[in-house]
Amino acid sequence: MFNQIKLVAIIAVVGFVGYSFFADSGGEQTADLGQVLDRTEYALNEYQGYLTDNKVEAAGDSELSEFTAFYTSVLNADPRFYDQPLGLSVQQDASFLGFADSNGNGTQDDGEGKVFTVEIDEENNRLIATDEAGNSSGLRFSGAGFLAGALLGTLLNRQRGAGVQKGAFNNRNVTPRSAYKAPSSARSGARSGGLRAGK
Repeated sequence: MFNQIKLVAIIAVVGFVGYSFFADSGGEQTADLGQVLDRTEYALNEYQGYLTDNKVEAAGDSELSEFTAFYTSVLNADPRFYDQPLGLSVQQDASFLGFADSNGNGTQDDGEGKVFTVEIDEENNRLIATDEAGNSSGLRFSGAGFLAGALLGTLLNRQRGAGVQKGAFNNRNVTPRSAYKAPSSARSGARSGGLRAGK
């Protein structure tokens, strides 16, 4: 009887440890924030160029939806840097939430964990990507005029409407993109390269 109780206790401990290990951070693989930043910058620049070419001076909901779809396609472009398809949604504060879209339907369903967020730091002219472990990396915008574009203007207005002040990111501990190294848990197949604006 004592041996059976002991065996049940061992199984319970092993099960708990296994659950804790695999359930960490929603069970999703770690994101390569360098790839996230490179592809975000590329998507923003390309879409802003499209709006400029088409003389769109104010980006509304339809442009934001169109951009989100384009941005999602850029995140999932080859070479892939994440094991599953990535989904994307724009939050009320104009941040972008990336999630593991295992069924590829573009909606975050139950069991599809958060992978990263991207925020716009207006005061310091940078994008900040943060993974689920709390690691952050920042990439400065390539030009000051970038913030004046129709798309970024809409996102910044949305950010202010959500109460995010201009200096809200000043005290954020962020590794510059140039110094960022993807953790081994990112398992990126594209760690050495990536999409950058102008390439």
